Amino acid sequence: MKKKYFVLLICIILINLSTPIFSQQEAVEIKKHSDIIPNYTELRTIHSKIIDDDYYLYIKLPKDYEETDSAYPVIYLLDGDIAFTMAWSSVRYLQYGKELPDVIIVGIGYGSLLSSDEENMRERDYTISKLSNRSESGGGENFLKFLKSELIPYVDSEYRTNPKKRIINGYSFGGLFVMYTLVNEPELFRGWIAGSPYLSFDNEYLLEQMNHPSDQLKNSNSKLFISFGELEDEDLYAKPITEIVAKLNELNFDKTQIRKRVFEGGTHFTCPSEAMVYGLKFLFE
Repeated sequence: MKKKYFVLLICIILINLSTPIFSQQEAVEIKKHSDIIPNYTELRTIHSKIIDDDYYLYIKLPKDYEETDSAYPVIYLLDGDIAFTMAWSSVRYLQYGKELPDVIIVGIGYGSLLSSDEENMRERDYTISKLSNRSESGGGENFLKFLKSELIPYVDSEYRTNPKKRIINGYSFGGLFVMYTLVNEPELFRGWIAGSPYLSFDNEYLLEQMNHPSDQLKNSNSKLFISFGELEDEDLYAKPITEIVAKLNELNFDKTQIRKRVFEGGTHFTCPSEAMVYGLKFLFE
């Protein structure tokens, strides 16, 4: 008798497992990934005549943007295809903690956030020197011209922005480009976040530029956050970053303008979000 009940119990369990939780009529609609757009977000494209290429702009506006006439700080994100969603969430957390005001976020990307068929051209746009093993490298000068002459004027014309609170965030090659821009166009941004900048190929160039600094660089009232992970390669990151910081301090930068941060236990691929969060926190202190 017990054996019959046991067999019956097993049958009931198997029947329940094979029955769908939802009936056909109750099935939950599943949206494709391309249909999921965060709140208060716009997608635009811009063609650069300087570079002869198109860029995707992922733009996050403040929640109350349409109900106000305020002008907002703008955070420009390099590697926007991967950094935009990270920044979107990080900014919200900082705002919950009242450590960040309402801002506009502009992620500059190549479209790979939307399609894996799009080619990422960061090695072309963010590098300064022509690298022997990267045929399309060395386009940093043109990308800087694009930012200054095409992208920023476009964003300023389309949105209510505060040019005195313009920020740029970059990591690795993007961090290199941030430092290149700081040295050559120190008035283009007021806040600079250079996470683990890959300076090793161009450190001598940057140091030489700072041996003959412009008046704008010497008198800059910008704030720079620069960082690297404790476990990153010392020759690639720690040494050149420390050299650059020392040189900047010789140019009248001081502790109120520059903050170097070494993330304990950090590797190159665990620190992008930390650099962004602590960088924004420092810039808006």
